[in-house]
Amino acid sequence: MTAAWRAARRIVEVWTRAPVQSGFPSENPFMRAAVRLALTLASVSCALAAAPAHAQTAAAPDSAKLRLVRQLIASAHLTEQAIQVIEQALPAQRAANPRVPAAFWDRFLEQARARRGELEDGYVALYDRNFTAAELRAMIAFYESPIGKRFVEVQPVLLREGMAMGQEWGTRIGSDVGRTLAAEGAQPGP
Repeated sequence: MTAAWRAARRIVEVWTRAPVQSGFPSENPFMRAAVRLALTLASVSCALAAAPAHAQTAAAPDSAKLRLVRQLIASAHLTEQAIQVIEQALPAQRAANPRVPAAFWDRFLEQARARRGELEDGYVALYDRNFTAAELRAMIAFYESPIGKRFVEVQPVLLREGMAMGQEWGTRIGSDVGRTLAAEGAQPGP
């Protein structure tokens, strides 16, 4: 079991106050739900960080740069949008995981909202590592411009509809591949 699975398992154990018996998330509804939510949030975080990243050398934290990062996060509404994505994803997660009690989802959302500062701190470190002060200022200028504000306004819709579009696209590909394999005589596994 990898360190990531152990960490996810521990999170679920803490949330549910019940030990996870299985090492594989597909065998445990709590673990499966937690992993799906984590993957959703990770993909959203990548989508919200739309600009290209540049590697930088490790140095002592620059407080002026960190202020720029926090200003960018606020201007782009990154943390709020991540919480919105979780809120939007929960109904589908509930439906996909009927064995997971409603209390789990309610507490997950409650904890996500209460611990949003942890997510923001993660964004600060991520953006600090990957952008120069000049790049941060340029992004802030964009997000504070009329078109940047409009982008922030419609971004939740773009993400929601983009996720739905991606799911439909993946379903079509899966159906096409399944039909092709069936036509070729492939048999399902055990």
